[in-house]
Amino acid sequence: MAADILEKIVSHKKEQILDSQRRVPPDRLKASAENTDGRRSLYSALQDSSKVHVIAEIKRASPSKGDIRRDLDPALLAAAYEQGGASAVSVLTDNAFFKGSMDDLVSAKNASGLPVLRKDFIISEYQVYEAAASRADAVLLIVRILSGQQLSDLMGLCAKLSLDALVEVHTQSDLETALNAGAVLIGINNRNLASFQTDLSTATAMAASLGPGHIAVAASGISSRKDIEENLAAGISRFLVGESLVRSNSPEALLKKLIHG
Repeated sequence: MAADILEKIVSHKKEQILDSQRRVPPDRLKASAENTDGRRSLYSALQDSSKVHVIAEIKRASPSKGDIRRDLDPALLAAAYEQGGASAVSVLTDNAFFKGSMDDLVSAKNASGLPVLRKDFIISEYQVYEAAASRADAVLLIVRILSGQQLSDLMGLCAKLSLDALVEVHTQSDLETALNAGAVLIGINNRNLASFQTDLSTATAMAASLGPGHIAVAASGISSRKDIEENLAAGISRFLVGESLVRSNSPEALLKKLIHG
């Protein structure tokens, strides 16, 4: 995988945002986004540290793996995740690199009672308004593609719109930026987004830097109960799991195994 894949994604995202703004003006989007009826709290869903929590992901493809599941039905998968005991659903909405869409998010939200996270490469307020208008409950904010000021501003907008912000970090420097911005939900990505290489020790090593007021979510490379147990030993009990669930013939059964052993 080319080392500049993240740069390519962000560059394309800037163009996509301009195109979206031409089709749906910001003022029209804001009017819909400010309706907070039906918001579900991701923070509350993950708060109980005595149990294993899985944010189950809906992902059609990725730059590193290509197509993951061509016949993916986001509504059926979201319902299956809820049946399997997931605490929340994450939906990849990037189209160019992950073949997702906002329609996938809307379908997932309508098909379950779980909080739904918009997972995308969010670099502007427009995308946050877009998420809120599509009835997302939370958004992913990736420290690596934002300045400290951008992160603070986007988190402030999330709070205004009653959206939770899962702030993704990969390095100690990322973590310091997230904590300085007041992040509480910290997603520790085991995958380096520049190279897409994965190291499962990333989350277990970084979790020790978090205080009792923070919720750590380990993401990328989690696919077995053994992976879960290694993280539990490091004090991590919340996980974002994608590819293994999407590929599974029985995501409900796999979720139950991941959660309960």
